[in-house]
Amino acid sequence: MLYALQRYLRCFAILGLVPWAEQRLQQRLQKIYTIALIALHIGVAFYIVVQDPPEEDLLVSMLVSCIVFITQIVTMSVIELQAMCQYGRYYALCLQFKCLRLRFQCELQQTLKHLGWPSYVKFFALALLNVLSIVPSIYVVQHIDYIGYFWYSLGSVLIIRFQCLLLLVYVELLGYHVEQLQLRLQAVLNCRQSNSALDAKYEQLCSLEYLLSCKRAYMELYLLFGQFNGLYGWSIVCIFVVMFLDSMVNIYWTLLVLADIYSFVFIYMTISTFVPLLVLLFAFCRAGEYCRRQHMHIGSHVRALACTSQRLREPAIHAYNSVLAEFTMQVEQDALAISAEGFMDIDYSLLMSIFTAMVTYLIVLMQFGSI
Repeated sequence: MLYALQRYLRCFAILGLVPWAEQRLQQRLQKIYTIALIALHIGVAFYIVVQDPPEEDLLVSMLVSCIVFITQIVTMSVIELQAMCQYGRYYALCLQFKCLRLRFQCELQQTLKHLGWPSYVKFFALALLNVLSIVPSIYVVQHIDYIGYFWYSLGSVLIIRFQCLLLLVYVELLGYHVEQLQLRLQAVLNCRQSNSALDAKYEQLCSLEYLLSCKRAYMELYLLFGQFNGLYGWSIVCIFVVMFLDSMVNIYWTLLVLADIYSFVFIYMTISTFVPLLVLLFAFCRAGEYCRRQHMHIGSHVRALACTSQRLREPAIHAYNSVLAEFTMQVEQDALAISAEGFMDIDYSLLMSIFTAMVTYLIVLMQFGSI
């Protein structure tokens, strides 16, 4: 399924986020392009921060602007370097998706379709939001006496936003595969509980071989989650840090506008900046939460299968129960979760923690708003 999306995902190669092709020569050229992109942004950042810093009356505003700008440059560099150094692991991830799809089709007799059209509409809408939300900021910068780092950070902002969109595509695909395995286990559970030997699928779904296939599919899913977390873990950490800082600072500036410290026209710039960030944060955390809930459903089905099998009196039930016991332990120990290098799991609890931290730091910033 991921291979089917490659003709669209290759567009992200313009920003250096994915390899354009598997050929070594093209990958070397793309690495040169990526290094030049990083060097350009770092050089511009060094010049504007050290050699020619902008002047601002409010010290706190200038300080937080500089911190956010530097964080954006660092995050962009981490994203580009992690993508550039792991082209092989990227294609290994694509191959793992393909192998998992074949396992579902051959062993579990489950035909995997493409993502539904609502998902594609969502991706397209987020891509448009990433680009069009910059227009109000450009208008403000062009027509108002603006002092800040907008033009110098525009490239890194676009790279960070589209990397977040790319990660969202991967997590949606992971969630789809977890959902399909959950549906297979639910079908097995329903079949075992009904205990209807007249059902045409009873013998297949309730067989030990089918349970072993589900167990192997779960292990491949766990390895796929591990590959994804290892491939993009540090990028996720940096993205959430910069999105948290950027959203908080832009909300802070909005409060300064409402307090008549800045011109009201700046509110268009701040809102057009932090609203897309909040939308991306919510969409990414929602996708991670969906994976976590589907994993919980899988654990519930496996435990229910274990309870149901213990009540049955069938030949070879001991082997079936032994596999179920191993499967139950595997589900409990090897969680299917989007994790950022162990710092945090991507779900709704992370989103609420971010909102709580935003409120806390905004209160602190407002105490020094007049400095």
